[in-house]
Amino acid sequence: MKPRICLSIGNTGLNGVYEAIDYAKSKSAELVELRFDMITETAMLKNQNIDSDKSSALTEIKKIISYAKDKKIKIIGTNRDPSYGFNRCVSFLERQVVSESETSEKNLKCGVKETSEPERIKFLRSVMELGIDICDIELDTLKKADIKNLIGFAHSKNSQVILSVHDFNGRIDMLDTVKYYIDSSYFGADYFKITDTAVSEEDAALIVEKNIKIGSIKMSAEEVFPKFIIFGMGEKGKIARALSVINGSYFAYCSSPYGITAAGQTLPEDFYKTVSLLEAS
Repeated sequence: MKPRICLSIGNTGLNGVYEAIDYAKSKSAELVELRFDMITETAMLKNQNIDSDKSSALTEIKKIISYAKDKKIKIIGTNRDPSYGFNRCVSFLERQVVSESETSEKNLKCGVKETSEPERIKFLRSVMELGIDICDIELDTLKKADIKNLIGFAHSKNSQVILSVHDFNGRIDMLDTVKYYIDSSYFGADYFKITDTAVSEEDAALIVEKNIKIGSIKMSAEEVFPKFIIFGMGEKGKIARALSVINGSYFAYCSSPYGITAAGQTLPEDFYKTVSLLEAS
């Protein structure tokens, strides 16, 4: 049986998403990820935040969601901040005590009022209203209250949430991975995703170990812990992506005809081939 894959779509406009969904269907993908931060019309909203542009984009996204549902493909919505992944913290719940007090103190000194959740997250609320299946938000940088509120809102709209952690500089060790997984359970996430940058065979091996360890925690309390997606970015992470789905990750991300959205992604046919070879060895 083919492993479950998600086609990640960026580097195009909204009109190109329909073709990418057709491609995903032809490659037996069960999910597609819309990288709103990398799709022309929605990426522009970050800087302009023009109501008419947002309304136009949401109208098209509603059509895309309907089109995907007809194809029996689930859509994940992701809207990253450009700086995300470069300042990872140890564990959100540990960080919260320090960072929120420091931020509040800094804002107080500077005369800055506490702000609401980021505009890019508000945009995800809008696509939840449209019936998107899943949204991916950051576990390690968003405020605790924002995460709780957004997950509650998502579930009220019959949408699910991936809580994700990325490190584009290096490796997230096993202890931190377990802490993050416990955090994701605390928040009530439906999925937990963690990915670091694999620069050696040792890093790739650790990614496999993470899948096995998190899988054992998941099995100890199936109803308590979310499904997990654990993989590595970069050239060395390619084989780890395949080994991850063999060792318990719920799905793997593959690239679309428009290119990659993260280092180490491959086209579905190449990914299937790698998994098949590894399973046979």
